[in-house]
Amino acid sequence: MQEGKPMKKKTCFECGGHLELFRSTRKGVAYQAYRCKKCGEVTFDMQQAETYWKAAEESKKVTFSQWGQSLGLRIPKELVKALKLKPKQSACIFAEDDGLRIVPIPG
Repeated sequence: MQEGKPMKKKTCFECGGHLELFRSTRKGVAYQAYRCKKCGEVTFDMQQAETYWKAAEESKKVTFSQWGQSLGLRIPKELVKALKLKPKQSACIFAEDDGLRIVPIPG
């Protein structure tokens, strides 16, 4: 398999079943990979693996703080700058299977 090329073999390495492309999120990092319809084995091609690891490396660890009876967190300045966030800007927050999703509301 050549680096950076999509996987040509669409057969599971474990059971020989058919692989299908799927998208998911793990620990807050969105990714796409191949999953076997027969045994559930997940396989990445080189391009998918590189994309996942690059996104995982760019993710930031934050710590929740107690703010009254709620919890708060600080958004790292790199994300504030990249997303052009402003103080007092509103956002929507969603609970997802593997964590939280925060979507800034333009304004």
